[in-house]
Amino acid sequence: MMLLKELLHDARWRIFLAVLCSALSAASSIGLIGYINRSLEQGLDDLSQALALFAGLLLLLFVSGTLAQWLLVQIGHRLVYQLRLRLVGKVLGTALERIERLGSPRIYNALTKDVTTVATAFKQLPISLYNGLLLLAGLAYMAWLSLPFFALTLAVIAFGVLIDVLLGRKVKRLMQQVRQQDDRLTEQFEATINGRCELALSRERRQMLYNQRLEPIAQASLQASVRADTLWAINLNWTSLLVFVLIGTLFFLGQGLGLLSQQVVMGYVLAIMFLRTPISMILDAVPAVIRGHVALQAIDDLALGETVHFTLPPKAAEPFRELRLSNVQYHYPGQSDEFAFQLGPIDLHVRRGELIFIVGGNGSGKSTLAKLLTGLYQPGEGTVALNGVTLDVSNSEWHREHFAAIFADFYLFADVLGENGQLDGLEERVDHYLQRLGLSHKVQFVEGRLSTTALSQGQRKRLALLLLMMEGREVLLLDEWAADQDPVFRHVFYHELLPELQAAGKTVIAITHDDRYFDVADRIYRLDYGQLVDYDHTSEKPFQLVR
Repeated sequence: MMLLKELLHDARWRIFLAVLCSALSAASSIGLIGYINRSLEQGLDDLSQALALFAGLLLLLFVSGTLAQWLLVQIGHRLVYQLRLRLVGKVLGTALERIERLGSPRIYNALTKDVTTVATAFKQLPISLYNGLLLLAGLAYMAWLSLPFFALTLAVIAFGVLIDVLLGRKVKRLMQQVRQQDDRLTEQFEATINGRCELALSRERRQMLYNQRLEPIAQASLQASVRADTLWAINLNWTSLLVFVLIGTLFFLGQGLGLLSQQVVMGYVLAIMFLRTPISMILDAVPAVIRGHVALQAIDDLALGETVHFTLPPKAAEPFRELRLSNVQYHYPGQSDEFAFQLGPIDLHVRRGELIFIVGGNGSGKSTLAKLLTGLYQPGEGTVALNGVTLDVSNSEWHREHFAAIFADFYLFADVLGENGQLDGLEERVDHYLQRLGLSHKVQFVEGRLSTTALSQGQRKRLALLLLMMEGREVLLLDEWAADQDPVFRHVFYHELLPELQAAGKTVIAITHDDRYFDVADRIYRLDYGQLVDYDHTSEKPFQLVR
């Protein structure tokens, strides 16, 4: 909710002007009702004057109403626009550990469905505000006609509002259930798309996904949605019933018992019938507003970081000299002690221009160590220091500015960036490396972008390496880059590209299993059960498993 409050605070003057125009429009509407009621009772003395007054009220109603609607539409759409951008900014500014714990379905739903739901709720803002002010003006007119009957009207309204609140709370709980099911549905949608090959090969897996995973979640969402909408439909009918009860009471007191004059009865009937529409429209908007509130709560529950800033860190120009890990330990949060994996304690010293290989079995902690080295993870204990500056939350961006990496689960961008984000003078270098990496016949460099990224995994890794080299970072981390390369490009990588990078002053940390190329490394370390030790090829056992 804090994000929404910030956005509303920024638009406070527009909101004030919109409320003012809406109030003027509502007053004009009630003025027309009062004028018609008085004219019916007293007749028209001067037709031309009456027409002029009627036309003036109509013009005021049109101008003020149109201006109010325009302002509120501007505010609503701008709020949604800013909400979407700020939410993306907060995702970019959130620590990787938090993003990984949340999972992509929750974040994806927040960026798409939740923002769209909030947008739908905000679209109700203009008409709801106008109708709310119209309702208040109508009630004021009814109070002017008869205070005793107005008190009775307020009692009926209070009773109706109480029912609305009770049903609204139940509807909100049901909508929260629907929102929770949405995250689970998105998870199954991802499995359907990303696992399409495995699903195509296995009838049993397709059946399990559809019948035991997807369908029960969709069914639970359906039931909660139907119950919520049914409850609110009952509430709408209940409200309509109360309106007619009020009209019936009015006629009974006026015509049957003679407690109200004909003028009051006619005025009340006109006002109530006129206010039926704004009441109905306000109630129609409530479910969308509840959904918007639930969506905002879902966004708040992500507990994202501060909005990312794109200013260059103050020490970004400082060249890399060394990276030192001292007694570093990392424990994955949320895991029980029985199954918890702990990396470390680890001591490591990396100097400028070195080529270091790290080997280890699956699950030994290589990727975790890579994220600690690059500043994507904060150590639980110990220190990570770059050029003598200890890594912490305040300087993590400066730390990361020295690194470029290709992780095992890398994402391949089509945009090519040069050093410090520069775009000039890249074409010749990009074309050179496309040729050298054997991709010039498949990929072209056009207007700062790669023409395609829809290639095999090995070719995609070559493109990722090209992007990495264009960025000009001083420390390069490569997580099993050569695993998907054919023998020719493995040779090119180890005996040509890595030595060239080293000769250019780059520091390279490569996670690899290619023991036939271990001779090119300056130092080799092995991760075993979360412990980093010097590599001893004489004790290496093929297919060794990590417990």
